Amino acid sequence: MAYVNYSLATKERMIETLLEQIEQGKSMREVCRQDGMVDHTTVIRWMRDDAALATRYARARTAQADVLFDRMEEVEERVATGEMESHAARVVLDSMRWRAAKLAPKVYGERIDVEVTDARISIRSALQDAQHRLATVIDVTPKGGAGADEGGSTVADTP
Repeated sequence: MAYVNYSLATKERMIETLLEQIEQGKSMREVCRQDGMVDHTTVIRWMRDDAALATRYARARTAQADVLFDRMEEVEERVATGEMESHAARVVLDSMRWRAAKLAPKVYGERIDVEVTDARISIRSALQDAQHRLATVIDVTPKGGAGADEGGSTVADTP
């Protein structure tokens, strides 16, 4: 596949347009389909080769999640005014919620609580047992202690 070499100014213009429109809620494919824009596979290649661009793109996607979240209110209002059936709204809202969670999981993702409150579960005794087993296997005799010659060497230290 032959790659098109864009001038730096043209490439920057396309990148700025892409990021601005993603921040406004459009998808990469939607923006890249516009006249004068680069193909989405080229954008992916640019991001692979440029960590700073990948970071800027990630920030734009987080902003896109915020736009999706704001649009959820519009759907709710349409249901309240009778413009949209509640069943259809549920499908739309579930999709928007899922997308927002994927785009910005720290903000819109499910929160998982991993706190253990069961007092019957304790690793303290297991750690103590493991330390006891290690103490019987490892020689903890300090150097220069019993069994050492005048130089402080033990029999195991000599070659």
